This record gives sequence, structure tokens and C-alpha cells, in this order.
Amino acid sequence: MPEGGGDRGPGTLLRFLRDLARARRGPARDLAAYERVHWLAELPPDVYVETDAGPGDVLFSVPVIPLSPPAVIEEFDGWLALRHWYRTLRGLAGVRGAEIVLGTGLLTRRPVRDHLLATPVRVAVDERSERVDVVLAGPAVLRDRELLDGVPGFDPDRTAPLRDAVARGEGAGLHPSARDVLRAWGAAALDGEAVAFREDWSPEHPAPDAARLRLAPALVVRPPGRAAVAAYYDEIAAQPWTPAGFGALLTADAPSPLLSAEERDTPKLVAELLGRGSRVLAVTADAASAARLHAALAPDIAEMCALPTTSGLVAETMRGRAAGTDPDAEHRRVEDLERRAADAIRAAGGLRDRLERAEADGGPDAAPSWIPHAPDLPDEPPLTAPEAAELVRLLRDRGPDRTRHRDVDPGALPSAPYVRTLIEAEAAAAERAGRADTEVSAALRRCDARLLAQLDGRAMVVNAALRDLGLTGHPAGWKHTDPTVRAFTDLLARRRPGVWSRVAELTGHVEDAAAALEAIAGRHVELPPGDPPLRLLAADARELRDQLAAGFTPRRGVLRVQGPRPTELLAAVFVDGEAAVTPERLDVLHTYLMILLTCRELQAAWEDAGVSFPTDVPLPERVARFRRAHLRLARVRSVQDAVAETVALIADAGLPIQLTHPLQWYGYSAGLEHVLLGQGIERAAADLAALRDSIPVSRSDPPELTAARAAIDARDAAAYGRALSGLADARHRRAAQLRRDELLARLRAVHPALADLLRDPGDDWPDRVATWDTAWKTAVRPPAAPRTPPPDRLRRAVADAEEHRRALDAELTAARAWAAWSDRPGVIPAWIVPLWRVPDVLPPGPDSFDVVVVDGEHGAGAEALFLLWLAPRVVLVGEAGAPLPPPERSPAPDALPGPLRDLVTPTTTLYTLLRSRFAKVRSLADEPGPEPEPDAAPEGQGRSIVTYKRPELLALVAQLAAEDRTADDDALVARARRELACPPSEDGLVEARLRFAVETYRASVS
Repeated sequence: MPEGGGDRGPGTLLRFLRDLARARRGPARDLAAYERVHWLAELPPDVYVETDAGPGDVLFSVPVIPLSPPAVIEEFDGWLALRHWYRTLRGLAGVRGAEIVLGTGLLTRRPVRDHLLATPVRVAVDERSERVDVVLAGPAVLRDRELLDGVPGFDPDRTAPLRDAVARGEGAGLHPSARDVLRAWGAAALDGEAVAFREDWSPEHPAPDAARLRLAPALVVRPPGRAAVAAYYDEIAAQPWTPAGFGALLTADAPSPLLSAEERDTPKLVAELLGRGSRVLAVTADAASAARLHAALAPDIAEMCALPTTSGLVAETMRGRAAGTDPDAEHRRVEDLERRAADAIRAAGGLRDRLERAEADGGPDAAPSWIPHAPDLPDEPPLTAPEAAELVRLLRDRGPDRTRHRDVDPGALPSAPYVRTLIEAEAAAAERAGRADTEVSAALRRCDARLLAQLDGRAMVVNAALRDLGLTGHPAGWKHTDPTVRAFTDLLARRRPGVWSRVAELTGHVEDAAAALEAIAGRHVELPPGDPPLRLLAADARELRDQLAAGFTPRRGVLRVQGPRPTELLAAVFVDGEAAVTPERLDVLHTYLMILLTCRELQAAWEDAGVSFPTDVPLPERVARFRRAHLRLARVRSVQDAVAETVALIADAGLPIQLTHPLQWYGYSAGLEHVLLGQGIERAAADLAALRDSIPVSRSDPPELTAARAAIDARDAAAYGRALSGLADARHRRAAQLRRDELLARLRAVHPALADLLRDPGDDWPDRVATWDTAWKTAVRPPAAPRTPPPDRLRRAVADAEEHRRALDAELTAARAWAAWSDRPGVIPAWIVPLWRVPDVLPPGPDSFDVVVVDGEHGAGAEALFLLWLAPRVVLVGEAGAPLPPPERSPAPDALPGPLRDLVTPTTTLYTLLRSRFAKVRSLADEPGPEPEPDAAPEGQGRSIVTYKRPELLALVAQLAAEDRTADDDALVARARRELACPPSEDGLVEARLRFAVETYRASVS
């Protein structure tokens, strides 16, 4: 419990907020509670669903569907279904104040009928094509504690490992890992009750007493989830101290944590805070709002802001920028931008003054005279008007000089997909080849490549047959009563070849029996009890059938045919309940008897092979079993040549390998695969080495080319792709700079003064060069008295100057932000997180951030006060909403301190509560900026450990723990030491402070 956790201290307030969060969340356990549920099983067949999609990937898309139905009537139903889904998704794209999730794992067990896994999704409309994309917006959440709390037989501790696996990224969307999580959950969640999992997409509407679990994916619109908030307060209550922002709620004269900002545009506010060196948490309504806010940021600022799915990428970017940035150069860049911004302000002010004078005078110039007069100018300018406009545009490029680099065409280098394929092939082969060596693989490794290729070809034939027969994995797991296993075992041991040949020869009899059985399907034949002589019955039936065909008509009653035995046998036989006295019934009887005789013959042949089939099953099933066994036997016998050739090749090579049992074949196949994978690794490594060597190297290479070679050596396909993209940009920039130098040289040879003016063109130069030819003619003549430009041109110049000033302001803000964070590698400067996902994404570290920006109220009440635990200052953007509806079981506020009883209520919104509690609001402009950084450390050495605040160290430890959840305390301390790179003389102090930070972090999340 935090300090001061008495009956009237922060402990009481934390317990009240926890109970309020529990009462507020009121989890719905039935999908019927949600107004909008769209089952993916109802998607039209034309819509492709990407089941391997992960966070940030498109799950499926629906293109714009025309309003008019198709002319072909057969296409109407498909058009109608697509049109319905397109309108549905367009409607979901406009949802605000709620979250859209992809639910998977529909659990039906009274009183629950809801999905166990929920993956946030974002529905986006492409502005150009109007296509609607459903994008996975984050990792999944396992909701079993929320749905089954209090249900008999459910123990949340049994599924804790599964929740950890989902938190690490498994189970997102429709990825195969989601099926694995659901199967494991069904086997472990309920005490004494295993829940079978089915991959069926169709929903099951009734909720039976026995639990059922199926995939049944659906898009569900539901209120923002608050299930994790109560547990978050339990973690906060375990913290050893109370931060100032939260403590201000309980102290009457404490400084107000509320800040007011003149800038009400959230993207600009976040950029301004980062430029001041503040660590920022921006909370939004939902995942879609978070994505929109991130997209609205300037690119350089967006790289510093993490979404729930991009924290690792942002941390890596910060480390890369810190490693490749000179702090002194960053500060010089900030100073340069500050000078340019001041010049832009002065230029814009001067243009406004000129505009005011021009509007007052009302007299435009007769001719433009902005080109300086010079003697001996030619009548025709050295550049045409389009070339002059091109030069002005090119001179605005402030990028690095690329003219010293040689021209490298990225199209002549290996493509990024090809390099990625080689790297993935090498990694996959290395992963699979990492198993232990065996005696078989050691013997096979001595063989030459030609023999290994021959053995591999035969092994592929045999293993393909085993896969077709379902005989995969270790033979100990095979069903040894399976006739196929018996046949394959005898084939390897070369046992009873004649018996198995006889069985195989009877395959045609089985097919004939199956065809005959189909011919008499639906007819019922009743034979005498006991074991009647089937062959005699068949002969009598055929004889009587021939007599009837010859014109014999039996008398009424018992048949009178020659010989007493046939008459007695046939008299006890009935077909469809009647005596077999017609040709048609006798044909049915004869066919039935021949099928029985065939089954008897098959039974005898299989028993000679050591396999017995049951005889007390219905005849159709008996024939089907024989037919299935013969088909599988044929697949086994199809590999006997491959087995024999394998044995012969092994014997000829003198290898000590026996192949007389499935276990031996399994060991041989695994050893052969191990040896071949080793060769594959060597080939892949050689291919990558040849690929790297194919990239030419010289002193004038652009740095992106060196980065491409380094990416191949590091097996980093993403870095190689970025290097190719950067190389293409560099080539384009080089061509533009060469063109700029050519045009400028032509101009300087004729008019050096004008060339010097163009070295730093202002925002009004595009308008100036529009009058290039006229202004040149004016410059050829002697100078006249200066005149004021037309007001319209000045208005455009003022607008351009203001736009240039705003662009410089944005660039300056980004530069200040990078300069403020360049010496804190691996620390994420800003997070953009949906309000109710903060407990799932961020650990409850006190003062983990400097400022929280609440972008809209989002229907939040007092239970959102955990934001004051995370930062000492809060900026509220927007206005307060209507009072909240009271929950069913509101906690009593009697235990709260007196000043808070009327404020911290179940119906008060977060905005109303904070603005009422803190009447004094400080201005963000009056807040002190970031503390001055210490003098630069020697190259390769970071800041002193004493310059780091405790929240900064806690944030670094939390980030490193989120990147590697399996790291122990020693590993976290070691990684933090490497990140900080403090002076060696401080080793003891660094160890002590980092140990304390790790212990504090562990206590906050335990």
C-alpha cells in the first residue's frame, strides 16, 4: 500500500476506485447484449480472408460495389451479399466511442455465450478506391476471467500460461496459433470437464449445459473494455510510494496537476511537449482514434510515438538514431532552424507591411524589376522561364550533397524479396538442422551428393505414401492393429511376399462386390438361421432362375423342383419379406450370396496375412472395410520398388544401415533429412555470400550501398529493403543536384549577382520567376525607380511566407524533440494508447511519464484517475460530457476523505471531477522546460548515472522487460547498463541504481 495508506489516505481512494471499476465494467456474457455482431461465416465466397494476418495486416477487404444490380440473374445473390457487407463495413468505419474486435473461440456454456479471444480491429476506407479494409489493430486478449468469473469449475490459475502466451502475441486474429490456444484452453480450463474445440466458423445459438467451443469468428462492436482496470488498481496499491500527481487529490494546498494549453490541436500539442523533452502519454477513445492521431503527426514526430503494436519498432528506431547521431550536430541543427524560423518570421512580417502599403497605394508596377541591373547583359537570358522555375525548385533542396557519390541504379542490385527469400531459407534450414546428430546421419554424411540425391528421391516416394496413409511421426504412435501398418512392416522385413501378393490380387473382387452391393441397395435378403451352405444356395437360385427363364412355373406353396435339398433351402429364403420365386428376386438373392462368398474369400486371404476383420457387422460396412483396406494396401505396395532400390543403394555403398522395421525407416529418414538440411544451409550461405560479393564497392559509393552489403552480412532483410529504398531516393536527389549545379553555372556565367540571390530563394520566388522574361528585359535597361509589386502577388507571397514559417516551425519542433531524446537510447518518448487499454499495455510505474494528454473524455469516470499515477501533469483536450449512469453495485463513498466524497462519485465524469477538484490550472507555457543536459560525454560513452531521474530508469527497465518477458533481474540490469553506457568509474553506483529500479519494477507488476 502506498505511503499514507490509512483509512483516509490514498489506500482508501485506491480501493474505492478499484471497486468502482469492478462495478462499472459489468461484463456481458452473451453476444445478445451487443447490438452489432457480424459473423464471418456469412461472408460471400468472393471475399478472401487472410488467416495468417497479424497485427497491422489486412484481414480481408471488400471493394466498392456498384449500386445497380447485375444484368445476369445468376449473379444477383452474390452482388446482394457483397453490397450488404460493403455497407456494413462502411458503417463500422464510422463507429466512435466503442471498440470493434474480431472475436474467435465461441464458448457456449450457461450462462456464457461469447468469444474467448478478442483482437482489436480497425475498419479503414481507402480514399482513392473507396475499398474497405479490416485491419488487425493489436494483439489479442484472452477473456476467460472476464466471462467465467464465479462459474463453478473454472480456475483462472489453470489458464494463466495461456494468458501469458496471448500477451506475447499468440492467438491474434485467425492465425493458426489461435486454434492452438483454444485447444489448450479447452483441455485445461474447466475442472473435470474437457471442452472439445471445433474449427467450424458457424455460430452455435443455444447454450447447452455441456460446454462447447468452436472458432466462429465475428466482428463485434462493444463498449470500451474496462475489465483490466480493477486489476490495475491492485497493482498500483502494491507500489511503495505515492506520486505527486495522485497525491494532489488528497492534499488541499498541493500544486494542481492540470495544465492548460493554448494549442488545442492534439498532434501539435504532442509535438510541442516532445520538443520540450517531456515524456508523453496520449490517451484516445479507441484503436481507430489512436491510429488517426498517429497518422496526423509529422513523420519525424510519429517515429518517436509508439502505438500498442509498434513499441519494439519505436525503441529500435530510438536506439538507431541515438547510435548514428552526433548530439552536437543535433544542437547545431536546432540553432540553424531557430535562425531560419526567425528569418521566416521577419520575412513574413516585411511582406505583410509591403502588402498593407500596396493596398493603401493601389498602384501596381508597370513592369517587374526584381532582377538586379548589370552592365553588358545579353538580350536573351541564359535560362528559359521553365528552366528558371526548375532551378528555384531545385535550390530549395536542403539535403546532403550527393554529387560526390557515383550513380548506382538500385534496379541493378538483387531485389529485396529475393534477398529475403534467401535469408529465410537459410534461417529455416538452420532451425530444422539444429537437432542432434545420429549414427545414421553420421554414416550418410560420408556419401557423395549423387548418392544422397538418389536416396532422397526414393525416400520422398515412401514418405509421401506414409503421409497419404496418415502414418506420420514416430512409429510408436502408429495404430499397430491397422492392416496398413502390418503391410508396411512386412514389406520392410521382406516377410510373406506371396501372401500379400494374393491379397493384392483380390482387389478386383472387392470392387466387383462393391458394385454389386450398390446394385441391390435397398433390398433386404433373409437367409436361414445358422450357417447355411452359401454355394449350394447360390447354385439352387441360379438353377431355379434358369428354369423360370425356360418357362417353368412353380405351383402354389412349397416349390417342387428336382432334388429335395434345393427346395428346402430356397423355401427358407426371403427377399424383401417374400419368397424368392420370381426371376427378379432370385437375381437379388444370387447377387447377395456372391457378395457373401467374396467376403469369405477376402477374410481368408487377410487372415493368412495376420489381419482379421469383424464378421458381425452389416454387409455394406464389411464391404466398405475391405475396400478401404485394399486401397491403402495398394498405396503401400506402390513403394516397394522404392524401398528395394533404397536397400540396394545402401548395400552397394557399404553403409551400416538396416531397414527391416518402421522404427529403422523413421531413423533413416530423419538422418537423411538432417544431412540434406546441412547441405541446404551451406548452399544458402554460399548464395548469400555470392550475392553480397556481386554488389560493387568503391570509395565514391553512397552510404546506402554499404548499408545494403552490411544488411546481407547481418541477415537483415528489412534493413536491405530500406537500403534499396534509400538508394533510389539518393539517386533521384543526385540527379536533381547535378541539374541544379548545371543551371546555376549557366546563370552565374552571365549574371553572378542573380546567381548569388538564388542561393537562398525566398517564398516569393516562384511568383517572381513567373515574370522571368519580362524581368530580364527590365534588368537589361538602366534601373528605374523602385515600385511596389501588385497586391495580388503580395497576398500570394504573404500566404507562401506563412506556410514556409509553419513548415519551419514544425521542422524546428521535431529537431528539438530529437535533440532532447538523442542521448536516451531505447526509451520510448511518447505512447498513443486507447484509454481503457492502458492497463493492458503499460505497467503502473509511478510518474512513468511527464504529461498525460487526454484526447476527449470517452465516457470516462473516476475509475480513470489512474492516469494521475502515471504522470504528475495532465492536459485535458475537449469538454466534459454528460453525467454517467450509475452502476448496479456502486461502492459507498463514506470511507473517502471529506473533500472527495461529493466529487469522486460513480456518476461524475473524469473531466468534471478534475476541473472541480483543481480550480487553479497552470499554463503549459509557464511550465519549466527540460533540464539542461550535462556536458557531452566522450565518444562511445553515455551520460553519468546521477543525471537520470528515477522515473527514467523505471521506464527503461519496463521497456526492456516488455521486449523480453523471459529476462531475469541479472539480464535486465546487464541490458540496461549497455543501453546507458555510463562512465566506467561509476560501475558500483550504476549497479546499485539499476538493481533498485528492477526491484521497484518487479514489485509494481507482481
